Amino acid sequence: MNDGNAAARARALRAGAIGNVVEWYDFALYGFFATAIAASFFPKSHPTSALLSTFAIFGVSFLLRPLGAIVFGHLGDRVGRRSALLVSVLLMSAGTVVMGLLPSYAQIGVAAPLLLVLCRLVQGFSAGGEFAGSTILVIEHTPPGRRGRYASLTGISVTLGTASGALVSMVMASTTTPEQLASWAWRVPFVAAAPLALVGLYLRLRVDESPVFTALQAEGHIESMPVVQALKVAKKPMLILIGLVMTQSVAYFVMSTFLVSYLVTTAGFSNADSLFVQLVLQLLLIVGSLLAGRAIDRIGRKPIAVASALCLGAWAIPAFALLKHSTVLESCLVVGVFGLAYSGISTTSILALAELFPARVRTSASALAYQLASAVFGGSAPYVATWLVGHGHFLAPGYYIAGLSAVSAVVAAIGIGNRPKANARLDPRTQVEAGWV
Repeated sequence: MNDGNAAARARALRAGAIGNVVEWYDFALYGFFATAIAASFFPKSHPTSALLSTFAIFGVSFLLRPLGAIVFGHLGDRVGRRSALLVSVLLMSAGTVVMGLLPSYAQIGVAAPLLLVLCRLVQGFSAGGEFAGSTILVIEHTPPGRRGRYASLTGISVTLGTASGALVSMVMASTTTPEQLASWAWRVPFVAAAPLALVGLYLRLRVDESPVFTALQAEGHIESMPVVQALKVAKKPMLILIGLVMTQSVAYFVMSTFLVSYLVTTAGFSNADSLFVQLVLQLLLIVGSLLAGRAIDRIGRKPIAVASALCLGAWAIPAFALLKHSTVLESCLVVGVFGLAYSGISTTSILALAELFPARVRTSASALAYQLASAVFGGSAPYVATWLVGHGHFLAPGYYIAGLSAVSAVVAAIGIGNRPKANARLDPRTQVEAGWV
């Protein structure tokens, strides 16, 4: 795998990135329009209960993520990384488009939230293998000395998806009345996901299969039951990945999905102002990811992960204390520091998806561990944060992030190495990057 494969690497990056953009655009919309969705799909007599129910449905979708990880992980390790990603991007977008077309509670009663749950379950299932699979496709095309920056670009594609959702949501909130937004305008960005899906399908049809997977095929090292084998040979690295991702997942979902409604209900922001703060956060996450990726390639994995987790934990509680009484400009500064602190642990976790595991079970092991952490911690984070704040515990989300960050710092310090060896093109039967485990 050398730099002569730059064109194939660029195609892999585009194909992986577009799926992440689609996935996180879709997921971001749900959080940004949570109050409008609550008003559309639940009785309007109890707005707090409706918002809690909306975030509960957000969390329910994560229950199918581990199942999706098993199915798409199996496809990625048995049939190929590329084939699994073709299916996932179509399923994700289908769930989003249909969600934008669903009738409301006023039209069909209790069937409306049930259909909403079904759409979210489809999204959760398809997301189960999307992020890990796309990351692995990119990293397996990349030489060891540049993996940090390519992992950061994969993370940036997530940010671009969320930022796109924030931008579209802000435009809709700014150009329509509150009544129009609650009635029909929130649906437009969901339906607009359809063209993104077609672009994603086109790019993934053009990408080359991972050279690592091709080598496994050529040498006859394809596992018949990769998930079962992963649980036998990769339990320790799976636990390490869970220990890193739990902080990444909770911090991201609290500061993206939950933050918009928090600023509206607690700080008294308008929908447009809270979405502007969210957009600033996403833009600074891009800057932080670029810096983190280059630092990882220069300094190593461990120091960046540990420092990032500690900084994130130290800032989380003051951040929520400041956000409660902040202006729009002050909120932008607070979330900007948060985004920069978060970027190191996020980029290291992304890189770990590919570098912690043997190639023959890599997609299965990484997808399952990543989605278990997301399901247990990330999926419930907006609901837990909303419930705690609703009961007057305004700093509780910060304490939650701080506690998890401390655990992740310890995991990073004792569980991972600093960098893979320069000659990390190992036997395809193992392909574990030396120095991590």
